[in-house]
Amino acid sequence: MSEPVKPFSAAAEAESGRLGGRLRKLLGPGLWGRLALAFLSLSLLAGLVYLTVSADGFIRRSELEREKGKLEAEIAALRDENHTLRQKMEHLRHDPGYVEDEARRKLGLIRPGETIYRLSEEPDLTEERP
Repeated sequence: MSEPVKPFSAAAEAESGRLGGRLRKLLGPGLWGRLALAFLSLSLLAGLVYLTVSADGFIRRSELEREKGKLEAEIAALRDENHTLRQKMEHLRHDPGYVEDEARRKLGLIRPGETIYRLSEEPDLTEERP
């Protein structure tokens, strides 16, 4: 077996002996030792609970991270929509053909002399066939 590790100096040995003895007395099998151990345990447990559920705790932090991800996705979608709208604005400013096509599509405008034929998708069932 190996020999126990010895402190570097006599002063260090005396200090560790005094401190170690005090800790042994404090945390020994007596009532005060049990109370000290219970207090330390409860303090540790309270600290863990605080870190978990407090305003800055782990649970709140994970909720905020999740919300941040959703907001970043929403920002990306809005940037794409913004880009599309800017392109449409440029077309409206500089392309007369695009303006005409949009007016025809949205407002149903026609040129003089044009005839519009509308085809319905559903058959007319009111007519009788011979």
